[in-house]
Amino acid sequence: MKERALELIEEGWTAEEVADVLHVSEKSIARWADRMETTGSLDPPNGRGGRPRLLTTEIREDLYQLITESPTLFLDEILDYLAVIHGVFLSQTALHDNLHDLGLTRKMVQRNAAERDEDARSAWREDIAVNFTVEQIVAVDEPSKDGRTFFRKYGRSPSDQRPIDVRPLTRGTRHSILPALSLDGYIALRIVEGSVDSIEFTISLLTMWYVFGSSRGTVTN
Repeated sequence: MKERALELIEEGWTAEEVADVLHVSEKSIARWADRMETTGSLDPPNGRGGRPRLLTTEIREDLYQLITESPTLFLDEILDYLAVIHGVFLSQTALHDNLHDLGLTRKMVQRNAAERDEDARSAWREDIAVNFTVEQIVAVDEPSKDGRTFFRKYGRSPSDQRPIDVRPLTRGTRHSILPALSLDGYIALRIVEGSVDSIEFTISLLTMWYVFGSSRGTVTN
């Protein structure tokens, strides 16, 4: 576009006409013409334009580590961190550009419970796969109407990874629903006000086992 603007000027167009057609300012056209006359090139000095980076390599590495450990931080919280820890003051736009350069993009957060034991989960899945068929399994869950833990839905992470926010999952008073799901669909449903304790849950499981256990083989939650 810069080259075309100067070509039109050489063909006799006025700067005002070129600016109107190419949707640029007359000041930009004048700057391009001056640069071409002075340097013989339309490229900015030093081969690139824009402001120099305000963050050193050390600060950028620290910023990457900060986002890795706390992926749900808001931009203003990150700006406060940079100001207090490193004495660097950026605009939100400049911070966004630096995060983008680091490959940190904004996306939905995957919420993991801090209490979850991955080794135990793997052992349980292996036991189910070896000893049962899918037709034998009745899945029982405990969804709730409300009282969920508040968490931020978006965070930043490397472009090929999903941000993970690990925290205890706190639940308040709620209506608990105990549905039993098999390959045939929902086969039982129990609704309890508040939380379901171990006794209530055991009674529900025993009831489901009594009604469906002889043909299914196992009930799992």
